[in-house]
Amino acid sequence: MPREIEVPFVKVNDTYLPLLKVEMECPKLGSDYLIYALPDTGSRFSIIRNDTFLRCFDESSLKSRLVDKVIISNLLTPKERYNIKFRFIEFNEMLQIPVTSLDFVNLGEGIYPSLILGREDFFSRTMICFDRNIRLIIKANDL
Repeated sequence: MPREIEVPFVKVNDTYLPLLKVEMECPKLGSDYLIYALPDTGSRFSIIRNDTFLRCFDESSLKSRLVDKVIISNLLTPKERYNIKFRFIEFNEMLQIPVTSLDFVNLGEGIYPSLILGREDFFSRTMICFDRNIRLIIKANDL
């Protein structure tokens, strides 16, 4: 049976963004870590902020999680992708998503995405509908 959630847009620096609440596994802290994720159909792969990634993982905890190496945009060197567990609060669903860490722009004090969800990792499981800049509707048959 399909599930549907509505994600209201949050106003950040005069721009409205649909931010999903996500708890990321965080071995260094010994508990889950609350972050915000921005769905981005323009991104092929999912990426995570480097500072968030380093806060939760060290080399020893990543050895068994390596998925592959990919080239993001116009980066000249391949970047490793690691399987990380995320619990999407609005769905109440745990997903394992391959992510690569990168530095990207902070959108505002206290509210910025730590995770950008790409089309090959997240959107392959969902259907998404934007209602102007008011809300985002995500439908999923099976996550």
